Amino acid sequence: MYDIYIGKQQSIVFPIMCNAHITIGYADNVPDIENTASDTTDDVPYGIWSHTGSFTFEAIVTPYDINGTGEKGLRGRSAIQTSQYVMPQGTSGKISEAYLPVADRYGHEMCIFHNDNFRLTLVNSTTTNNNQPAEYKLKAYVTINGVQETFESPVIISPSVSKSWSFGDSHVKNNFSGFTSNGRLEYDSIAEVTTTYLIGSNIAVNTTNHGSRAITDIFYQGQKVYVRRDLEFVEVGTVASASSTSITLNSAYTGSALPLVSGEDIYTETFKEPKYAENMHHIAVVFNATKNSITMFYNRQPVFSGVHTETSDFSFARTDCILGKNTTSDNDASTDMQYMGEIHELSIEKGAKKSILYTNTLFPFYDETLLYLRFEEVDL
Repeated sequence: MYDIYIGKQQSIVFPIMCNAHITIGYADNVPDIENTASDTTDDVPYGIWSHTGSFTFEAIVTPYDINGTGEKGLRGRSAIQTSQYVMPQGTSGKISEAYLPVADRYGHEMCIFHNDNFRLTLVNSTTTNNNQPAEYKLKAYVTINGVQETFESPVIISPSVSKSWSFGDSHVKNNFSGFTSNGRLEYDSIAEVTTTYLIGSNIAVNTTNHGSRAITDIFYQGQKVYVRRDLEFVEVGTVASASSTSITLNSAYTGSALPLVSGEDIYTETFKEPKYAENMHHIAVVFNATKNSITMFYNRQPVFSGVHTETSDFSFARTDCILGKNTTSDNDASTDMQYMGEIHELSIEKGAKKSILYTNTLFPFYDETLLYLRFEEVDL
């Protein structure tokens, strides 16, 4: 049996450089019988606020690229750089730099859901924005008996690295030479070795046959550089600095690709596109009260598992639930863990799911549902 969906996919949108959030207010949903707002112990809550034990959180989201375009390398050539899904370049005097400085974009957490006892964020794991859109990990904060612990997955959402061959791509001397054995163009030749390199951390290069761009405009700190050996590309090292005639690596290369001979090409990864900003991504966190274990899923696949050290029962805090930020206050984007992107659906169910069945939409069981928000409308 097949599920067929038609119409334009919709969502709730948290635009680039916004301070938006959605509040599901505790006081708006749970009557204060004793009329003492500061004391919730005598309340009779229901739904998410009355739940104790195992739960499954699921959401379908579309994160935007908060890195924006860097000042060097190939990233500035990206066709998507002016998209509404990408943060503007952060330079002095620009609104985007005042909103979220470039230095704060690295490691920035975008809060999808917040309750005082359970918070879920996407963490940008990158350290540069030169040819580097944001890459995201999933991070959960779980508080049990007053003890908060964090759980973080590997990178789950990454930019597209390869591209199709483009005739007349003038910035590359031999634009077909960056093809790998899998038939994808994943590397660009951007300079040539000018002196045979046997061992060391300094490589003399020029760009005479590569558009004669300044070396300091092409190479940047943290950039990985490669040489080609047959149909494979060998990483030579990571750039520490660049001058007008050479690049310096973080450490000397001593690998099997030596020697690097005069005239051979130096490659870098072709420009990366944040294609994820135009797709939907299913994320899930399963909390199993049997061992207080946490399992994270991305597009149905388990990507992380861990155990909370506390053995007491988990319960959601009797406080507001927030989407898009970690607070209802208006601070700076970094402090508020401002989310930028789209949320299509979100649900929290009782019980710990062993597997995830769907990624294109959520089907929470009615009797087990603690919270379900569907922003996805369909045009008929």
